[in-house]
Amino acid sequence: MAKKKTKLEFRYYDIEPNEQVLALLGEHWRRSYGKDIDSLHFHNFMEVGICYEGHGESILNDSVNIFEKDCMIIVPPNYPHSNTADFGTTAYWEWLYLDIDSVLQDMEELSFSKLDTDYLRSVLYESALFFHRDEYSAISNIILEIRGECHKKAYMYKEALKGILQSFVVELLRIHNLSGNMPKKSSRNFQIVPALSYVKQHYNEEIKIQNLAEACGISEPHFRRIFKECMNMGPNDYINIIRIREASKFLLKNFATMEEIAFLVGYGDVSTFTRNFKKIFGVTPYQWKRAPENYSKQDFKVSVLRGWE
Repeated sequence: MAKKKTKLEFRYYDIEPNEQVLALLGEHWRRSYGKDIDSLHFHNFMEVGICYEGHGESILNDSVNIFEKDCMIIVPPNYPHSNTADFGTTAYWEWLYLDIDSVLQDMEELSFSKLDTDYLRSVLYESALFFHRDEYSAISNIILEIRGECHKKAYMYKEALKGILQSFVVELLRIHNLSGNMPKKSSRNFQIVPALSYVKQHYNEEIKIQNLAEACGISEPHFRRIFKECMNMGPNDYINIIRIREASKFLLKNFATMEEIAFLVGYGDVSTFTRNFKKIFGVTPYQWKRAPENYSKQDFKVSVLRGWE
């Protein structure tokens, strides 16, 4: 049977150095969710959503859930999902994006015993969670603590968040364990983590797929298959996305020519840079730079295709 292609949107966020949370808070996030959007999307970080008002549907991969006030969602990285408010209405959500890999690293360093962080990551990234606050009160309270610290940014809030985020991870692992969602075999997501880190660190250099496969300790053909399965795109597409994302930051700083930016993000010439930029954004780097609305964007959206049986 031929595969039907379904459009997905990859929403790439940045978390500031030495931070583990990106918090998107406030009235700006009261909106008509799903209006004029016909695709699911996925993120590079774990997403936590808190619903304060409204009704509608939360689609988590193939699962459809009805949201209302006091609902929450926890969505792993690279997990297709969407929110759609009831027709003609708005909903008010706030969003937290969590660097779970960094949190697991902290836990490994502080643990009295050897933690199998690869296995823990596979559990955390295996499935999404949709729930009402009363259903899982412990993790609901932890999420609200994270939100509160991000909102107030009081003295030593980063240090406070480190402990709260570790409590979040432990509670989420307990929920998966109690609900029988612990994977029978390790998810493949954790296998490509070294490759994702390699791209972020070396995007301005020549990157061969063999380099990424070696970073993951697997063969190149096997790596390509796993990467496509986990990321809904090929490794070359991901490399280009990271390079163009970094290029968009340089474009906003107004200090470099297009030739210099092309070199800074790993392209050998400006024509290759421009072609890839236009492929992702639909406009040239110069046209994108001149659009004022790009200066306040917090995410970076790229449409990809997913094949369904």
